[in-house]
Formats: sequence, C-alpha cells, structure tokens
Amino acid sequence: MGRKITRRGLIQSAGISGGLGALAGSTSGLGRQAFAQAAGSTTQSGIEPNTIKRRGVGFRGYDPDRASPGFTLFAPLIANNKTVYLIDVRGNIVHTWEMPYPPGLYGYLTDRGTLFYNGKIPSSTHVGQAPYAGGAALEVDWRGRVLWEVRHPDHNHDGRRLRNGNVILICAKPLPDEVARRVRGGRPGSEYDGGKMDAPYLVEITTASEIVWEWRSWDHLDPEKDGITAVQDDRDVWTVANAV
Repeated sequence: MGRKITRRGLIQSAGISGGLGALAGSTSGLGRQAFAQAAGSTTQSGIEPNTIKRRGVGFRGYDPDRASPGFTLFAPLIANNKTVYLIDVRGNIVHTWEMPYPPGLYGYLTDRGTLFYNGKIPSSTHVGQAPYAGGAALEVDWRGRVLWEVRHPDHNHDGRRLRNGNVILICAKPLPDEVARRVRGGRPGSEYDGGKMDAPYLVEITTASEIVWEWRSWDHLDPEKDGITAVQDDRDVWTVANAV
C-alpha cells in the first residue's frame, strides 16, 4: 500500500512553518483498489499532454522539475467509506485514518499533524438527507484517536478550526415563510415540502459545544435584490455556502 510516514516525518517533509499547506478535499470513485494501483505504479517521466490518454485511476505521471513537493489528503465520497488517505506526489499512500463517520464533506491537516474532519451524521431534515450533509466536526491525532468532537444537526458542506481554538461551521435550515415567499428567481414550484426553502448560516462553536456566535444570511441579504439569478435553478435553497 506504499511507504508509510510518521507524523513528525510529515511535518518535516512539508517544511511546516505555521501551517502545513497541504490540500485536503473529497473525490469520487477512489478507494483502496485505486490507491493500491497508484502505490504500485512506475514513475513516469513528465506528464502525458493528451487528456484522453491521461484518463483513468492510479498514478498518471510526475514532472519533478515543475511539481511542488508535498502531500494530498483524500476523503473519498464512496458508499460506506470512512477512510481518509494521505498520498505523496507519486501517488504512494503514506498514511490513513479510519474515521467514525463518512466524510461530510472535507478534512484538513493541521500544523500539528492532526486531522480536522467534517463527518456525516444523517438526519430526517432536508439538509440531513442531502449528499452534502455534515453533522459532526472533530479532530483526531496521527493514530486516529479523537481529541474532541462537536455536533450540530444543521451542519453541512464544511467546517474549520479557528485561530482562537473554536470551530466555525456552515449550517442551513428552512427560511422563515415570509422571507421564502419574497425570494426572486428560480423555477416556480421547485421548493420542497410545499414551499420550503433552506438558507445557510454560520455558527461559531467551542470544542465544548457552546455556541458563541451566529451569522444568518437572510438577515443580511435582500430576497429580491439578491435573488436566484439562474432561471433554471431549483428554489429549494436560497444561496449556497460551499466552504468557510
């Protein structure tokens, strides 16, 4: 499954000075088989310029003269997956974490070499049933031991650890009916549950689960001036927050 690396080795290799700088994201169709293929691939000199020939899974090429050294973190969005992968620029797996929840949606490496992770805990709400649902944010050490965890039923898409030690979450819940009726644009009748629309709001929460601040989009945006601009879009949500 590729070479392994220690937490200290990761930090030293990445040349950390106040931040790791490694990208953490999600992808689809990548699992253990694909990563095993990547780990067993032979290094290819340069990159195939033909994108059709470059298609497929596994290691596709490496240009050491132009590539920046570092690592990439994957939280694959495939059924029942709870494994997070850390790979090097050659596609070798250097570390994995087994998490208590599937990704919902992203994970990030901290400057201490720990993993901050947004997990999916489905619920009966419209947001809780969506593919972008979250529900939990937590931090684990190099061996996967949970250091802290917070939960919020409206959490979705993303969450981050703040410099003050708190956590900021993207959340969403149904708009007040009087606001939903005033939202301009989108396809009429495409709301859910007979006219409901969701809207995002931000929540700052401590790792002890105490809410200290909220920012609600509908308190700051105008449903008419800031309406849905694409006429073909569904009216099940008014504005969408993908990252924070």
